[in-house]
Amino acid sequence: MGRGSFSFKLRSHPDKLLVDHLRNVGEMCRRTVAESARNLDDAEILKNVAYIIGATHDLGKATGFFQEYLRETDEKRRRALRSRDVTKHGLLSSLFTYAIVREHLRKRGCEMPGALPLVSFIAVRRHHGDLTNALDEISAIYAERERVLSVIEEQVSSLDRNECAQIFNALLGGVVEIDLDSLLDHILRDALKDLRGEKPLVRNLGRRNDVLPYFVAQLLYSALLDADKTDAGLEGVDLGRVNIPPDLVDRYREARGFSERRDGINGMRNEIYHDAVSRISGWDLNERIISLNVPTGTGKTLTSLAMALRLRRRLMNERGVMPRIVYALPFLSIIDQTCDVFEDVLESAGIRADSSVLLKHHHLSDITYTKGDEEFESDVSLLLMEGWNSEIVVTTFWQLFHTIFSNRNRRLRKFNRIANSIIIMDEVQAVPHRYWHLLHDSLKMLCEKFNSYLILVTATQPLIFSEESGEIREAVSDKERYFRALNRVELRPMIDAPMSLEEFEALLEGEIHNNPEKDFLIVLNTIRSARNVYSAIKALDLRDTELFYLSTHVVPRDRRDRIRRIRDERGGRRKITVSTQLIEAGVDIDADIVFRDLAPLDSINQVAGRCNRNLSKGRGRVSVVILRDERRELCRYIYDGFLISKTLDILRSCGECIEEREILELNSRYFRVVRSGMSDETSRRCMSMLSGLEFGDLGESFRLIEEDEPRVDVFVETDERASDVWQAYRDLRSERDLWERRRRYLRLRNALSDYMISLPRRLAADLVVENQGTGYISMDELPHYYDPETGFRVEDAGEGSMII
Repeated sequence: MGRGSFSFKLRSHPDKLLVDHLRNVGEMCRRTVAESARNLDDAEILKNVAYIIGATHDLGKATGFFQEYLRETDEKRRRALRSRDVTKHGLLSSLFTYAIVREHLRKRGCEMPGALPLVSFIAVRRHHGDLTNALDEISAIYAERERVLSVIEEQVSSLDRNECAQIFNALLGGVVEIDLDSLLDHILRDALKDLRGEKPLVRNLGRRNDVLPYFVAQLLYSALLDADKTDAGLEGVDLGRVNIPPDLVDRYREARGFSERRDGINGMRNEIYHDAVSRISGWDLNERIISLNVPTGTGKTLTSLAMALRLRRRLMNERGVMPRIVYALPFLSIIDQTCDVFEDVLESAGIRADSSVLLKHHHLSDITYTKGDEEFESDVSLLLMEGWNSEIVVTTFWQLFHTIFSNRNRRLRKFNRIANSIIIMDEVQAVPHRYWHLLHDSLKMLCEKFNSYLILVTATQPLIFSEESGEIREAVSDKERYFRALNRVELRPMIDAPMSLEEFEALLEGEIHNNPEKDFLIVLNTIRSARNVYSAIKALDLRDTELFYLSTHVVPRDRRDRIRRIRDERGGRRKITVSTQLIEAGVDIDADIVFRDLAPLDSINQVAGRCNRNLSKGRGRVSVVILRDERRELCRYIYDGFLISKTLDILRSCGECIEEREILELNSRYFRVVRSGMSDETSRRCMSMLSGLEFGDLGESFRLIEEDEPRVDVFVETDERASDVWQAYRDLRSERDLWERRRRYLRLRNALSDYMISLPRRLAADLVVENQGTGYISMDELPHYYDPETGFRVEDAGEGSMII
């Protein structure tokens, strides 16, 4: 397969020979799929198909039209050449791919999966765009077949056949037994007809409800995207993997003295840690879905990381693979604190926590990628970050699931990093119930067929997978014992009748005065109720008390500062925090007395986890109330009525006081009734799209976070730093060079997000800057629109417009 004495001249990019690019991308695709698809029955065939996709994805660039475009130096002329149909290389390349994959599979009598030629065609056709529905892709081409054939004929006639034949022989001679001339004749004569013949196959896939072809398609597409971008944009960048010691967390805990603590909650943290981590050495590697279901505040973050590192080392030693670790969390608000912990763990062992080892990735991440002493330019950093080129990636559920269930090019590039990985889902109970069935089938497929492992971390394990049927296995030997041993909190349902805000404020006033040494956390369902309660408590003019307010109407920079101050134990003053539910999962604060407006039981349990976490002040108390306005109960504005009804049924069956040791059984009862009574319609609709290769429809339909109305981001100029950030944003909009403007925006994005709040468009219509789509509140406008304590001012909106 070497070049021999032939002098190649065709180029894929101005500085790269086409033959080299195709060879590099083909080999990278083969390696990626080899790692991820080893559990599939026809893994060897799939590796070959991946290679063909990579080695043919840019063959359409061999036309004289594309080479003329590459050579052109005049920008105006270059744009004109680029816009011509005959210059575009995607369709011709994809027809090469389709015909070669078909021939390769025909020679080997392979039927796994039957849609392989079609998904190979789609992967190449759309490698510079987003995926569309398979049937729509075929129909759109066939509807314009005369124009399409005319363009293809022109392109084929302009091919440098001599060099194409040399490329073909060098890269594909050992893969497919067909010469270039025969292949071109077939493409011109039969390819579109063959494509149309794929329609019955796709319809049959949809009827069979088989999701394997979808995941094979996503893996092949992702492998191509990643290889193409890596070869074109990351040449010379060291992408070597980094070995991490499996006992890394052990060393950290020893250095911090954690393992020496034997009493109380610290003793339990040690026991759970050693129980879960020690069992990994004898774990059956065929059991790929693991549950770490232990009480809140017992060190689940460090325990799950230690489990993943030990599992990774076993897989390296016994299976010859080194999976990446993907640590996914439900909320942006807890990513920073998790990354800080992991960075501390790494650096305590002398491991530099650069981006190749630990990567924080979400839509507002700083576009900065470092390796050793090198910090890459923003465009290279973005390529490295979006490809999840790191050993440990800390990200959001949104990034994880909007990669698995997506049609978007930029998101799907990292799909191959989810395959062949250890996925830790922390606070998994935050996944909406409507997607349980979809996640069950999809995550199980990823684990069983695509070499992944899944660790679900929670104090309130939802019934996505069944313990009874052996789908999921507990990490600890006797989780019930740990739940029974703790009695930090008592739960008091005060749900006989709804109460008005005024009645609730009077109740709080008495509690606050009667417990002058106690820290309070009050969690409300709507922003309006939170503001009103905050104002009522502030009016009490309490001594030796710090009062905090948290909601999404406060800019993120101030929210983070307030959470830091709430967690700061110095000063000796008691703390009262009024918050919306953003405080629930993972925000590491501690209060003595908690009040929670009614919510689904899993949300109530999460707030209970913020009460007496460290068992330091006797027994904590969590009271659940039902607040109402003049129209309805406030919980009805934001939660599913079915979930509220089932929560009330369970709480009313328990009496006036529920001890923490009873909560595990309550959770189990709750999730059983939810699973038996909830609708699977949303999941089943998505499953139908997966099996029918309806990539475009799935990308439009899957919404992990549902919004009940259009929203707009509003920048709030709260301080001098915000003024500088906004001015920099305005300046970059005048930058004429689109690439430079994008680079400057990426560098500025994180600073912008510090001052952005998301508001319903109808409330922020007057704030939107023309031709920008973003709202803006200047420093001069703050008195009218923004309160420094409670955030955005909405004086006349009803509760429905004031949800979290």
